[in-house]
Amino acid sequence: MDEFYPKAVYLPGPQNKQGGYGYNIRVRWGKGSLCHSAEGELPGILARLDSTAEVSWQFTVLYSGVVLQHFPLSACCWHGGSRYVNTRWAGIEFEGRVGELLTPQQVAAAIDLLTWQAEQEDWSAVALLKDIGTLHEHNWYYPTACPSGRIPWDRIIGGINMALVSKAEFDAYKNMVGLQQFSRDLRDGLITDLLSGKYHVGLKPNLTRVLILPSGVEVPID
Repeated sequence: MDEFYPKAVYLPGPQNKQGGYGYNIRVRWGKGSLCHSAEGELPGILARLDSTAEVSWQFTVLYSGVVLQHFPLSACCWHGGSRYVNTRWAGIEFEGRVGELLTPQQVAAAIDLLTWQAEQEDWSAVALLKDIGTLHEHNWYYPTACPSGRIPWDRIIGGINMALVSKAEFDAYKNMVGLQQFSRDLRDGLITDLLSGKYHVGLKPNLTRVLILPSGVEVPID
């Protein structure tokens, strides 16, 4: 598992603001993220992170879509208000306040970040479910309105699933045809078609899935 998101700007938080409860890192079976509304803009967010307040989190997603990373993905940070939350899930703060939906840039950044996390932690599903899901809201576990209805979950979950499926199908195609054919297809523009969604998944009578390419060629996925 990679600990640092390659698209993030690394802005480390205070090292004494992680660990505790007998844990230096999150428990291995605690896959996923707990999402928050920062209730402020960047200067205030960083001031709170660097203050003596017992709060910390892995990622901040700015209005612009820039992602800041403050601690390693596996770190046990202090963002959920309890041992139960902090030892399980990573924390993501979204710049902004109540009444402000995430900007389009924040939505796109959240999809990319959470897709990367899903790959690192090998999520079995992208699920917004209390206790057993991979995506969570702060208010489920602590008396707060956070994230205050700001997060368009349908768009984000759909985007993550699309990215994960596309990657799996893309890899299946590449592995199936071999490097020489893959190189020719790349030259001929087929890969662009694949990535832009000009293909679909079909189900064979024996219930195996196939990737149906623009040419009509069927590539087994299962």
